[in-house]
Amino acid sequence: MIEPPSDPSWLPTPQVAVAQLASGILEYAQQTASGDAFRLPYPANLQLALDRLTLLAWHQDAPAPASVVELLQLAQEPFGDWKIDLTDADVDPDESLLIYGRPTATCEELGSFRGDVEGEIRENALLRAVMDKARAANAPRSYVAFRELLIRQPAIAAIELDARLADPDLALLANEVRQAYVEAPPEAMADGVIRTCGGCGGLRLPLDDDRTWMCEDQSCPASGTAGADHPASEGVWWLRRELCTFITAPGRAELRIADAIRKLGIPVALWPNFDACDISIFVDRPWVADIKAWRNPVRLARRLRERLFTVPPEAERAYVVVGQEQVKAHPRYVARLRQACPQVRPGRRIVAVSEAEFIGAVKRRVEAGA
Repeated sequence: MIEPPSDPSWLPTPQVAVAQLASGILEYAQQTASGDAFRLPYPANLQLALDRLTLLAWHQDAPAPASVVELLQLAQEPFGDWKIDLTDADVDPDESLLIYGRPTATCEELGSFRGDVEGEIRENALLRAVMDKARAANAPRSYVAFRELLIRQPAIAAIELDARLADPDLALLANEVRQAYVEAPPEAMADGVIRTCGGCGGLRLPLDDDRTWMCEDQSCPASGTAGADHPASEGVWWLRRELCTFITAPGRAELRIADAIRKLGIPVALWPNFDACDISIFVDRPWVADIKAWRNPVRLARRLRERLFTVPPEAERAYVVVGQEQVKAHPRYVARLRQACPQVRPGRRIVAVSEAEFIGAVKRRVEAGA
């Protein structure tokens, strides 16, 4: 039997090339977020991504981007429209890395697989500082209050933020809270007003026509809903991009699930023991869960293969729970996740389920009186 020819050793994998591009875009977005004029050179990851994608294009006899500028233009197109074959790159045809000039959740997820992503480093450093300070003060309520603020108010008026920081639970973490937010970008202002989204509480930004306003959060459950308007002169703060992706998006599902379970008369512990897991329920034979809002099940599977949460020995059951927005976008999300990550299949210590499946299992245990 004649085996098909293998790829040359110099050829990069599409997975590595796309992850490199996502990393470079995130670095570029961070450099330009200050509002100062951008100065060359571009981040090294963008040039490396250009080189790797060029090699892939040449090998596939496909057109290659001729410059970093063309590469950034290509990043705005859905992957399904790329002429370069991205098989095994863990992307869906309708996904893109940029939308309206801003990194997408897809870009954040792909970029997070590389250790040189500034956003992930800052996110981890900030959350670690919050956790360490709250633990040192024996103040778990402060840690929970910090997480809830970031989830419920990804955009917040300056005067309201000052008022919230007067709360005893948040006062301990005032410096860290202020580090989590940046000023709303100039493009969010029009007619002296900054607009927010009623679906997620984040900002609404103008499309190219400057008349249509859209929520900047791709996972927003009701992106067409208008929220409160704030006078730009009074100042509005906006949660850092990477915190919106990895804290606010799954956090909406965490709070929604907690509310649904409380309605069943069951107490819920959110982020117990300083984030040992996301949710713990039932004092006797507890169930624990880690809530996920990754856009792509294959990328989530790769992350879970690298790092699953630690299950307390006293827990009867442990779950990875996928939020309803993600399941709605991918009807076979959980099946694809289990297929790509055997560690979360039924019968294992941690089982992947949808949000609806998890709440249904809780209801059955409550009804059974167990």
